[in-house]
Amino acid sequence: MKLQAVFSRDEVVAFASEFLPLKLQLGDPKKDERYLLLSDPKTIDLVPGRGLRIACRAQIRWPVLGMNVPITARNLSVLMTPSVVELDGQPALAFKPRIEQADLSGVPARLDSTLTEAVNRALMERVAPTWKFGTMLTRSIAMPAMLSTTQSIDLGVAAGEVHVSEEAFTFSLVVRATAPRRSE
Repeated sequence: MKLQAVFSRDEVVAFASEFLPLKLQLGDPKKDERYLLLSDPKTIDLVPGRGLRIACRAQIRWPVLGMNVPITARNLSVLMTPSVVELDGQPALAFKPRIEQADLSGVPARLDSTLTEAVNRALMERVAPTWKFGTMLTRSIAMPAMLSTTQSIDLGVAAGEVHVSEEAFTFSLVVRATAPRRSE
């Protein structure tokens, strides 16, 4: 069976707004030496076939020329691309962030693109907000003894898919349901 959840553009924007400010650790979280902090959203849009674009202010902490000071971006655009991946043998919904454009204050243009590329590499390697829906939604529900022939109802998530349009974010699940019989 297929289950589908459709989140309208307005619902996605409201939900994404609740996440900001959002701090993405790009190194050892205990040291807090490398991160991307997204704040003050200017626009949040659905990009058909691609994901969620957030244009906002940002702060990047990344060692540059031996100094580890925060760098401010007055305008930064990050794209959160959703996909269904496999984690521990089960499907999961992952959002991969990628900086599309950054206007970094006080950083020469040559270093601007180099720093943006370095942060994007770290984002690809380390950061992917993930919902393990396959594990969470796979369940066996025991039936009461009064149902003497049926032991349980077992639900198993087989797959998932995401689709982004201008109007909505759609998340679909393929679920298998079985009803194992009790032993005589």
